[in-house]
Amino acid sequence: MNKTATICLFNSSITWGGGEKWIQETGITLSDQKYKIIVCANPFSELFNNLKKTFLKVVPVRIANLSYLNPLKIFILYRIFKNSEIDTIVLGLSQDLKAAGLAAKLAGVRQIIYRRGLANPIKNNLVNRFYFKRIVTKVIANSEEVKRSLLVKNNFHINASDIHVIYNGINLSDISTFDKRINGSPVIIGNVGRLIESKGQKFLIELAAYLKEYKFDFQIKIVGIGKMRHQLEEYAKKLKVENSIIFVEFLNDTADFYREIDIFVFPSSSEGCSNALLEAMAAACPVVAFNISSMPEMVCDGETGFLVPFKDMNSMAEKVTLLINSKELRNRMGEQARYRITSKFNFNKNLRLLEELF
Repeated sequence: MNKTATICLFNSSITWGGGEKWIQETGITLSDQKYKIIVCANPFSELFNNLKKTFLKVVPVRIANLSYLNPLKIFILYRIFKNSEIDTIVLGLSQDLKAAGLAAKLAGVRQIIYRRGLANPIKNNLVNRFYFKRIVTKVIANSEEVKRSLLVKNNFHINASDIHVIYNGINLSDISTFDKRINGSPVIIGNVGRLIESKGQKFLIELAAYLKEYKFDFQIKIVGIGKMRHQLEEYAKKLKVENSIIFVEFLNDTADFYREIDIFVFPSSSEGCSNALLEAMAAACPVVAFNISSMPEMVCDGETGFLVPFKDMNSMAEKVTLLINSKELRNRMGEQARYRITSKFNFNKNLRLLEELF
């Protein structure tokens, strides 16, 4: 791709998550490589505030579900893309695709790329058929499972050849294992994610009840914010494990957290390519997760951690117990986890795949 071309990375979410992290890291790295990068972001978001501290051009935008029906909003976006001579735009939210995708098409943007990280089928309706047939030129899926979900009942308006799997990548220089804790007592079990139902933190509380019953020396640290915080705290009190659960609302540097923990437990019910999981593996943490969605693409069962049947708490507790009881097993699986990141989920390697797609 001609490096004088201008790429727009578009994300109007007000919350912070894996998609926003990808926008930030990708934008900064591509700009370092002399691409012209413009990021459109919600002015009240962490993404916007973070990027305003960098050298990137950041344009404030606010998009709602029905913005694509607002002619003035479409015209404003059209002017942004036209005046900036955008060559390629990458959109990560459904509402952004509908509004900014349409404006980009009208502005003559050459490539309109939809990047998807949810392993859920897209609704088969008239609006989606129009956008995937007339607006979107390529789709990026961040796992094979996400690609499969895109094709469920949608073959007639999304061509498999137009869906390109590019996994999330981890910059290994940001996450070292040199300071990994070595005392092993108590064993610290960690989790990172928004406190919402699909992330499954309630299973961590049930896990704590099991471990407490068998008198293990442990702590469970949960990093994240969300609407379920109070509900989870009450559930911990109900199961009488509130002293074993530590909620951490915000961390400036999650790399320090990953180096502190011994085991990463990830009881999510639906995932694409989880950044939190990959970061834990990069920090040489063995993983225990449910065998759902994209998990088998990241976790090699029995090598980098364990995959257990969905909602099977007996199996999850059994595998966590194995890791608690064997520091040697934790170290071996942790080393394999980091090696898997270097070979398949390396940020620079996957960025090159993105450039090839451009």
